[in-house]
Amino acid sequence: MIDVERIQAQLRAAVRLSHEAVAAPPFTCFFNPDSDATYANAVIPDEPVAAGVDRALEEVAHHFRARQRRPRFEYLEAFAPDLAAVLEMHGYHCEMRSLLMVCTPASLTRPPWPQGMTVEKVDGQTPIEVVQDLMTLQSRAFGNVDAPRASATEARQFRQRFAALQLFLARLGDVAVSASSLTAPYAGIAELAGVATAAAFRRRGLAAALTYAATADAFAQGVEQVFLTAANADAGRVYARAGFTAAGSGLAYLL
Repeated sequence: MIDVERIQAQLRAAVRLSHEAVAAPPFTCFFNPDSDATYANAVIPDEPVAAGVDRALEEVAHHFRARQRRPRFEYLEAFAPDLAAVLEMHGYHCEMRSLLMVCTPASLTRPPWPQGMTVEKVDGQTPIEVVQDLMTLQSRAFGNVDAPRASATEARQFRQRFAALQLFLARLGDVAVSASSLTAPYAGIAELAGVATAAAFRRRGLAAALTYAATADAFAQGVEQVFLTAANADAGRVYARAGFTAAGSGLAYLL
């Protein structure tokens, strides 16, 4: 059974570990101390709000202006089904509608395993070069194909800032080919995020296999449910191979 409130609570709890949290009831603004990129900062509703939040939205805008950043709401549609209309009345537009998908130990499915693929769990003892590999792969896979290799300084800063984030890196031989992350569990729920595969290695089943490996690791830790938001139906089919099922939508609204 999908518990939207628990998933929404996990989203807030996980981002609070790495971001500055500023209250603007019934919302919380989360600011990344290291990045002013729009996607790196967010507003998350604390309750299923609808009308009567004009003053709160003004406060949100004020906090973001003070930091020279753009307000971007992120939340599950089922948690606050009336919020979208309110945001649109205040000049926000829907930047992204993603597919919410969930997996339980009972639904987890091992997909065909790509020949020669190994998965490494990255932790505090992992050589910094491996963290650089992972960061570079994700940066290039998510649109910046010409991104330079992440520096050791950037990798150390990332590992320190996101210490609670569990990272997984897949290789074929010595080549880093796919990466993912698992956010800190909260109330028995964790989010699988940042699943990325190098362009030259896509459509080989790598992402599905890595999704399975990271999710199985979460369940081995006692997590009851893992969720993710897929960018579209095509991406959703990849995660379905590992046992994830569609359960609604995630929304991102940008001012």
